[in-house]
Amino acid sequence: MKRIFIAAVVALLTLSISTSSFAHSHLSGTNPAEGEVVTEPLTEIILEFDGEIELGSFIDVTTTSGKEIEVRDIIIGEGILTGTFAEPLPNDEYQVNWSIISADGHPLEGEFTFAVNAPVSESVEEVTEEPSETTEEAAQTTEGQEEASTAEVEEETSSSMTVILIVLLAVIVAVGLVILTKRKK
Repeated sequence: MKRIFIAAVVALLTLSISTSSFAHSHLSGTNPAEGEVVTEPLTEIILEFDGEIELGSFIDVTTTSGKEIEVRDIIIGEGILTGTFAEPLPNDEYQVNWSIISADGHPLEGEFTFAVNAPVSESVEEVTEEPSETTEEAAQTTEGQEEASTAEVEEETSSSMTVILIVLLAVIVAVGLVILTKRKK
């Protein structure tokens, strides 16, 4: 009886604890990359992580002289943190400071630098095309926010289920211990 009880507890414990809930998310890549010189107009920075990240994660961008660049939108997706800008970044050197909350709740932060050296042209065609790109970016941002809120609901459900299973497991262990101590008397 004791062996069956222990086997059941071990099986429930193994099934109830999600390995992703205890995993830190580490930076696996950035666009632009560390030290890269970007030669095209840049309107977003993308950070990729090897695990899920939570709401509250953010990106700060400054020039190397300390001027803060406004990040228009921060989009949190499945292991991806994206910062978008209203206009392409001007030619300069930049430092990106990031801070995330990994799936297990631990905060992680880091930084990297890159430079922008894009050709500057002021043709009328480019100016008229820019609003349509902004409209497309706004649509993509809305889609990304909808996906992020769906992922957030799914993750909250998963976290709630894990808590319920852990509480259930604790109750089973407590009842089992009571039964075992009464049998010994």
